[in-house]
Amino acid sequence: MDSKITYESRGTDLRWMKKLLFAGVFIQENRMHTIFDRYNEISSKQWLLMVVSSAYDTPQDLTTLGDAMGCSRQNVKKLALQLEKKGYVILEKSKQDARALCMKMTKKGIEFSKEMGKMQDKVHAAVFKEFSEEEIEAYYHLAVKMMHGIEHLEEYFLEK
Repeated sequence: MDSKITYESRGTDLRWMKKLLFAGVFIQENRMHTIFDRYNEISSKQWLLMVVSSAYDTPQDLTTLGDAMGCSRQNVKKLALQLEKKGYVILEKSKQDARALCMKMTKKGIEFSKEMGKMQDKVHAAVFKEFSEEEIEAYYHLAVKMMHGIEHLEEYFLEK
């Protein structure tokens, strides 16, 4: 008899489900980072910064990009400096605020983003292979609720 405990076998206890869902957020993130980082020339966090940056029509300052990514300006600056060294972005002073740095994609960064965009459908197909359309829609709505839960978590720690 196989004594290995699987995720599915524990799925009847609500406390276990909450623990797994909570820990699962971190486990999934780590696994995605590991896979992405192994097969790409930049890290997944660097790539996310480029994706967030490309969502804007004009170069944004590092604070704005950090807010959009859910991390600090200092964290974004570290990522941006690494991308700049690799030739994907340029950091330049903001035209609105000389104290602020803005991140602008280079030709190399734009080309890399286009290549990643071509892979996007295949990546999504792989990640969501075991999901039905209804499950993807449900997961989306639950993920939005989780984002609100994270806001409540921050409020909890601020009040503590």
